[in-house]
Amino acid sequence: MTDLPANVYRIAQREFDAIPGAPWVYWIPGTLRRLFETLPGLGDVAQPRQGLATADNFRFLRYWWEVGPRRIAFGCRDAEEARASRRRWFPYMKGGAYRKWYGNQEHVVNWEHDGQEIQNFYSPGGRLASRPQNTDYYFREGVTFSAISSTGFSVRFMPFGFAFDHGGNCIFPERAHAVLGLLGYLNSSFSHALLRYLNPTINVFVGDIERIPLLTQTSDEYWSSTAELAVHNQFLHSTRDETSFDYAVPWNWDTGPQDLAAAEARLAALEAQIDDEVYRLYGISDEDRAAIEAEVLKLKGLGRAIASEGDESG
Repeated sequence: MTDLPANVYRIAQREFDAIPGAPWVYWIPGTLRRLFETLPGLGDVAQPRQGLATADNFRFLRYWWEVGPRRIAFGCRDAEEARASRRRWFPYMKGGAYRKWYGNQEHVVNWEHDGQEIQNFYSPGGRLASRPQNTDYYFREGVTFSAISSTGFSVRFMPFGFAFDHGGNCIFPERAHAVLGLLGYLNSSFSHALLRYLNPTINVFVGDIERIPLLTQTSDEYWSSTAELAVHNQFLHSTRDETSFDYAVPWNWDTGPQDLAAAEARLAALEAQIDDEVYRLYGISDEDRAAIEAEVLKLKGLGRAIASEGDESG
């Protein structure tokens, strides 16, 4: 059989069933289809969860500096500690702009008495207006991602002590020590490509995350140590950000731009290490890797175009 032109694909109909939901992605390499067939989905070993919809953010949310740190209960590990704190305001993970590894920690939520006011917030018609879902997962350590982003998928470490928003969905591995390993894998270009094959839009749904194939090696010591360095790098950046809980001091007046550039270079090197290891562990050839990374760039451009059209139409 003669070779097909570069823009022509031939695939059996049954091959689409390899990926859960059978998305019409006829161009992906066969090696990726086999991963969907042979590996468990992320949802089998971790729990992606949607968070709280307050129905009135103006009433129930604040920036942390509006409240002041003395009135916020930081670091609670469960609902019992939250109740014992006798505080009204608790750190709140709300999603936010594209940011990998760590950050977007700016908001607090009124969760006094287990969120009594929010959990009893009704519309004028008598129906419960708020949606306080998955409250058993509040205050746990995990990873969080923004539900909408035209720039690309980004995952961040979520320390103990946070409630979380429906726009800042979170993932909780069954084994607590696997948090950093999962974070490293999900921030790789490989997992971004898999997610884009499942859903090439600016929206990221919990169901899409659950279908990503996952190797158990992603929780080993390598992943944890490398991801931890990336998180620490971004934590130090956060201590220079006036909007963050962690703000300590501004960038040095004389060396700030150089210090920032050095931090970005360190992070890029860590991300390159993680990408190399991901592709090696998943058995992806150099040829397929080049195709995958080109696809990620193309789909990011599509996401930006969709977002731009939405802004213009709105």
